[in-house]
Amino acid sequence: MSFLLNLFRKKTKPVTVTICGLDKAGKTAIINYLVHGEFKETTPTMGVNREVINFPRLQINIFDMGGQEDFRPIWQEINEKTDALIYVIDSIDHLRFDETKAIFYNILDKQIGGKIPVLLLLNKKDLPDRISQVELVKNFGLMETEHEIEWAVFETSAKTGDGIIESFSWFRDKMEER
Repeated sequence: MSFLLNLFRKKTKPVTVTICGLDKAGKTAIINYLVHGEFKETTPTMGVNREVINFPRLQINIFDMGGQEDFRPIWQEINEKTDALIYVIDSIDHLRFDETKAIFYNILDKQIGGKIPVLLLLNKKDLPDRISQVELVKNFGLMETEHEIEWAVFETSAKTGDGIIESFSWFRDKMEER
């Protein structure tokens, strides 16, 4: 009988995910919203924080990477081992849009390998004068990219929670398929 139970028991699959982006993009605030179901004030991540989120058949180990320039050199070691990438973009930070695009492509070019899910979160959708989802896809050249990634872009707000559940539902589904 135990053989049959083991055969049909749903096992929890562990996956490693990194969440990257420039400082002040809202990476930690998004993770906090997922964990607590509401917005919580954050302090800048110094180095790397780890959070575990358990789903019925999936355990996601999220490495929240500090976005300050001093911490970016440590991203590569963790990104090389990741099963998936979440990249957060501050949708109102027009001055650093080119910088965040260059960092994103540096991650794709040098830090991750293989065909992995990539979730781009265009955060702070609750604020005026933001970059739209369409503008991001066009300006990042996502439709023309030669990188072997499965990607999706969602507009989110870590303050209101808008778009977070939908984006992580897509992400969870991609992780379960692997």
